[in-house]
Amino acid sequence: MKRVENPELKRKILNHLADLYKIKEIREPNHLSSYVYCRTKGFFDQKQAIEPTDEEVMLFALGYGLQDVLTPKDAIADTYEYEGIIYRPDMTMTKGELQSLQELKTTRKSARQHYIDEYIPVTWLAYMKGGCRIRNTDKYDLIVLYMMGNYAPPFPQVYADTFYFSETEIAENWKMILSNKKVLDDSLAEGKPPTPFANCYDWECNYCRYKMVCEVLVRTQGLPNKQLEEDKKSWD
Repeated sequence: MKRVENPELKRKILNHLADLYKIKEIREPNHLSSYVYCRTKGFFDQKQAIEPTDEEVMLFALGYGLQDVLTPKDAIADTYEYEGIIYRPDMTMTKGELQSLQELKTTRKSARQHYIDEYIPVTWLAYMKGGCRIRNTDKYDLIVLYMMGNYAPPFPQVYADTFYFSETEIAENWKMILSNKKVLDDSLAEGKPPTPFANCYDWECNYCRYKMVCEVLVRTQGLPNKQLEEDKKSWD
């Protein structure tokens, strides 16, 4: 038997996935997710500084593909705009006059963490609370596909929960989103990226394709390199 690596075929598949799910396209900057995740990355995405890595293409494609498969046929995904922010839930389902909002997520984390509130990503919660504000509701459904399940060998598991948020939680979250929006809007208007490592969660930098760009910026501008200090801790 002879086996020969075929990089051309691999590239064809990756390009197909990127085109199918429009992973390399620049979208409008005023989406709700732009103000939930890293604003510095959001700035560079708008400037198309660096194309997504192959790993990012695969992760996005896997998430989008599984979402397509798991979405019921009677679900819809309308787009809404509120206070200059565009919002699109993964899906909405209507029963009578009631409409429910749903997010569908995939993760490689253990399903054993599912019922521990601290393990629900803050970005997921921020997006759901933002959707609640836009759609004037206090509840949001979350469906999570744990691709690795609980045990070895891994066996995928699906969990579904409905979250109920208080008025205070929704209002405070919206205040944060508007603050983040101002940071990104001002940066795009000035043509200058938001301060690196200061407008994101630490874990967002781990596999970010702009990490080296941010490191160069903090060195040339004499800024404190928060991420480098975090990396040093992990080395000790």
